[in-house]
Amino acid sequence: MLLLSRFRRLFSPPATLAEIAHSTTVLESCLVRPVPAPCASALSHPERNPFRNWESTPATISQFTLRDVVLDQPLMTLLHADHPIAETAYVQNPEAVRHLKLRPVDIISCAPFKGVTANCVDHWASNFYHWVAHTIPTLHVLSQSGRPVRLVLPEHMHPWQFETLELLDLSSDVHIHLQQGRQYAFKTLDYITFINGSADFAVSNVSHDAYARLRQAAGATVSPAGRRLYIERGSSANRHVPNETELAAELEKLGFERVQPETLSLSEQIHLFSDARMVMGMLGAGMANIAWCQPGTLVYELVPSHHINPCFAAMATQGGLKYWADVFQTGVARENHTDGAAIPLPVREILERVRELVALLPDA
Repeated sequence: MLLLSRFRRLFSPPATLAEIAHSTTVLESCLVRPVPAPCASALSHPERNPFRNWESTPATISQFTLRDVVLDQPLMTLLHADHPIAETAYVQNPEAVRHLKLRPVDIISCAPFKGVTANCVDHWASNFYHWVAHTIPTLHVLSQSGRPVRLVLPEHMHPWQFETLELLDLSSDVHIHLQQGRQYAFKTLDYITFINGSADFAVSNVSHDAYARLRQAAGATVSPAGRRLYIERGSSANRHVPNETELAAELEKLGFERVQPETLSLSEQIHLFSDARMVMGMLGAGMANIAWCQPGTLVYELVPSHHINPCFAAMATQGGLKYWADVFQTGVARENHTDGAAIPLPVREILERVRELVALLPDA
C-alpha cells in the first residue's frame, strides 16, 4: 500500500479545489471598481499616491465541499490523495508546499459532524487584518447556512476572536482548535475562498455585509461623530518607523486622537471607527478597522516604499470610503512586508498633506 501511495503521488497531477469538490457554490462574482478618491485636483503632488488610478481586481468567491482531505497545520494547506492543493497554500513557500506530504504520526482523524465543518483561518490566524479580511466573511457565510456549524480555528485565540464568534452567534464547544505541528483528516470539509486571499484586492458584497452585520451586532452608531483618528504603529515588530512619535504628536495638534486598536475590545474598535470622519495610519493590521467606518469617511494611508500593497484601497472602495495614499521612502531596497524603515518619515510633507485632506472634510 505504501508503494502504491508513492506511485500515485509521483504520477498523479495535483488536483484543484473544483476538481475534487463534492459540490461547489459560487457565493459572488466581484466586479471591477475604481478607488473613490477625494477631490484630487485640490491635492498637491498626486504622483505620490501609488493607487490614484487603481481599480479593484475581479474575483469569484466560492464555497467548496470537499471529501477525504487533510489539513496540514504548519502550512495551513489542504492535501487530497497525498497531494497538496496549491490553491489553499496562502502565501507559502512553493518549495515547501511542493514537498508537503502526509505524516501518519501527526494525523488526527476528526469525527463526522452532522452539519458543516469548515476551515476558517489561514496561517496568520493571530493577525487582525487576516481575521477581518479572511475569517469574518467566512464566518458570516457559515452562520447563514441554516445548519449546525463546526469551525476549524487556531489553538490559541485572542479575546477579540472569541468576541467575533459571540457577535455572530457562533460560540460553541464543538469547534476544532488546531494543535501545532499536527495534520487533521476530514471525511467532509468546507472551504470558502476568502481564506486563500481571493478577495484581498476585490470589492466583495459578502464582506461588506459581514462588516455591516458586526457593526449592528455591536450596537455601533449609524452616523459618524466627526472624530479624527491616527492609528499608531507603536511597538509593532514589523515595519517600524523611527520617528513615528514625532508625527503622532504633531497630529494631536491638528485634532487627531492617537489610537492603539490592539488595546481595545472588538466592540470598542467597531464603535470608535464607526464614529470617525477621518482615519489615518500606516499600512498595517490596525488599518483593517476601516471595515467599521461609515460610507464617506476619509481614509489616508501612508504606504512604505518596500511594501506597496493595495489591500486597504480595496477595503476602502468596498466600504464606500474616500481613500488617499502616499508612499513614504523607507530606505529599504528589498520588497518585503516586515522590515522597518531605515530613514525617518518626512513629517513636514505628511502634515502638509493632512491639512489638505482635512480641508476637504464636510465639517472643516
